[in-house]
Amino acid sequence: MRRFLLMALPALLLLSASAGLYAEDAAPGAPKALTLMDLIIAGGIIELLLIILSLICYSLALQWTFTLKRDFFIPPGMADDVHNCFTEGVTDESIESARNAVGSDGSFLGTVLAAAFDKRDFGYDAMKEAAESIGIAEHNRYITKVSWLSLFASSATLMGLLGTVSGIIGSFLKMASNPGGVDPSKLAENIGEALVCTASGLAIAIGALYFFFMLRARVNQAGIDIGVIASEVLDYFRPQQPH
Repeated sequence: MRRFLLMALPALLLLSASAGLYAEDAAPGAPKALTLMDLIIAGGIIELLLIILSLICYSLALQWTFTLKRDFFIPPGMADDVHNCFTEGVTDESIESARNAVGSDGSFLGTVLAAAFDKRDFGYDAMKEAAESIGIAEHNRYITKVSWLSLFASSATLMGLLGTVSGIIGSFLKMASNPGGVDPSKLAENIGEALVCTASGLAIAIGALYFFFMLRARVNQAGIDIGVIASEVLDYFRPQQPH
């Protein structure tokens, strides 16, 4: 929670600082220029929900961008440490050393190798099956995590559309209730609500999708690399073919 608040703080400060960016000095009697805060107020409750969604979405996206790196999935030196354990052959001591090298590590690679070593007594096929099963489970776990960004992108788009529909409905209701004519400024208020919500929803969705595809590519690439490393380690346990 503390990390989430720290990641959200820059977005909150940026929003607060931007509230007066669009205000301009106007001549006496001239219409007052709309500020960012005026646009947010015009967007209504849907715009407020979009702001909250954007803070959650981009806070998680930035956090995962800086944490879900290759070193997180495949700790540097772990593969070499495991290979070094088997340089003199596969023995009970070497397996225990390799198990200790990955047992206390909660990384993607460490979890896969630990699952394989735990099935050592059941043979090579059981070790391979365990590594594949845990690998798929871990891959799905990380993909599910970053898929929240895809959900946020879809939600932002639909919420922006909801704001658009709400603003258009308000415009038509005002026209229907005033057959003699409606003040254009009143209609502009509803139309502005529609456009502000649409723009906000699209801005959130576009950024969230970029983060989602980038992070998903990282997870997929890590899964491929871990599969190669696990296959190389399991080769030490492969039954020797008779000559």
